[in-house]
Amino acid sequence: MANFTSFLKKSDWFYFSMILFAVAFPLSESLISISIGLILITAFIDFKRGRIKEIKQKNNVYFIVGIYLIYLLSCLFCSEWHWGLYDLRKSLAYLIIPLAFLFGNTITVKQLKTILIVFVVAVLISSLITLVSYLLSDKSVLSFQKAGFIHHIRFGIQLNFALIISIVLYLSGFRKLTNFEKYFYPFLVLFLFVVVFINQSITGLFMLGGLVIVGALMIINLIKRKWQRRVLLVILLFFILFPAFYIYKAIGRFYDVEEIDFTALEDKTSLGNVYHHDLNNKFLENGNYVGLYICEDELKESWNKRSEKYKIDDISENGYPIRETLKRYLTSKGLRKDAEGVNALSEEDIANITKGIANYIFADKKFSIYPRIYVSIWELDRYLKTGDANNQSISQRFEYTKAALHIIKRNFWFGVGTGNWKKAYYDAYVAIGSKMSPDRYGDAHNQYLNYMVKFGIIGLLLILFLIVYPVIKSKKYKNPIILLFLIAMALSNFGDSNLETHVGGALFVFFYCLFLSSEEWIIFPKKELSR
Repeated sequence: MANFTSFLKKSDWFYFSMILFAVAFPLSESLISISIGLILITAFIDFKRGRIKEIKQKNNVYFIVGIYLIYLLSCLFCSEWHWGLYDLRKSLAYLIIPLAFLFGNTITVKQLKTILIVFVVAVLISSLITLVSYLLSDKSVLSFQKAGFIHHIRFGIQLNFALIISIVLYLSGFRKLTNFEKYFYPFLVLFLFVVVFINQSITGLFMLGGLVIVGALMIINLIKRKWQRRVLLVILLFFILFPAFYIYKAIGRFYDVEEIDFTALEDKTSLGNVYHHDLNNKFLENGNYVGLYICEDELKESWNKRSEKYKIDDISENGYPIRETLKRYLTSKGLRKDAEGVNALSEEDIANITKGIANYIFADKKFSIYPRIYVSIWELDRYLKTGDANNQSISQRFEYTKAALHIIKRNFWFGVGTGNWKKAYYDAYVAIGSKMSPDRYGDAHNQYLNYMVKFGIIGLLLILFLIVYPVIKSKKYKNPIILLFLIAMALSNFGDSNLETHVGGALFVFFYCLFLSSEEWIIFPKKELSR
């Protein structure tokens, strides 16, 4: 019993709780909540009076608490208290986690590396489990996002951060790595890189592109030989131009429409029934017009014969009408919307339609990025033609941004305040005449715009100062992992308000405080890669 008591007293429980926290991020939102409270409890358990000086040395961590104080101060002007309290509760990580690091033991370089490696392993395990679930699912476009443990945008951030850690640890410790590690790290990097693409988060891909550019420039700066630098610059240029060219080709492919003489369209089906041609419907699927060659009677009769479970007037498994999904699917295959077209569908096609898959490429190109790009182009095409953004991820973001700018224009300096944003957004959507359904109203999905809506330009600049100043003051930016982590978060915040989500906020504050309060860690000696 005495040995067990001694073990409890001597153990670094704060460090163990951080190991648990690192495991929780890619695997469980509930475990993240538990970890937030646990690191504060263990910090106080491990705290000793003699370590007051250590707290003073960690004064850079104080700044991040200021973000929570901004929420608290702004809440004093809140007119809807239940939303104000909601914001305060959601932002508790900005108060609890820094306090834990202030009172907890100082993290050694060895412990820091272990925490980072544990996080990477947890992301790897989460990726493998999600990938297996995806392979056992319908494997349609975006289904990988639904198979994961956490929201795909936050998972995309973690995948990119795991990539940063893996690459930097590999490059910085190459001479000391075992033969197994020298082969495992490249495999790990390649695997995580592929999973970022399979995850198909636009935010995650945007982050990856930005990180590759910044990371490549950092490496080029460390290389002395001119020919090596030139080779890397050429590779970097190719990396930038190839995605742009691919998107350009995808747009061209989408709008590559066969010229049709609308005055000479056939009037009847092969069964002698009349076609309906909606010439006002300019929507496309794989270059074919959805509104042409429609025979509703034949569609209904032939579909109801082919499908026993879902009739044509039913709703598909993902909530979309079977009738509209069927029309789009037939169009995507270049088939007419009649009995002949339905009968040409395979059993797999029928199953795809009942799942709500509206284009055959969403099911056929399981590991391709093209279907995700196609969805984005299709949404924007529909939005530009109708102004209707409902149920369209990309298009809705345009409406979110328009609403946010409408609010910011009228509350530029100090914003509308904590808790007041909900009503402000609702009024903005009404004012701009948005066609979105009220249940689709949301915030800007952009962290910078959201801060401006709530706290104005003054609040946004103050929050950025509270984040950036401690990093500059402590010169922690010299560590490439820390610098790239901050760049990754900065890029991700253009795609969503990640710092105000449960997982994103906790992830940022945890690693931010971990880096700022740990022992100094120099990864690359000057011109390390020049030797």
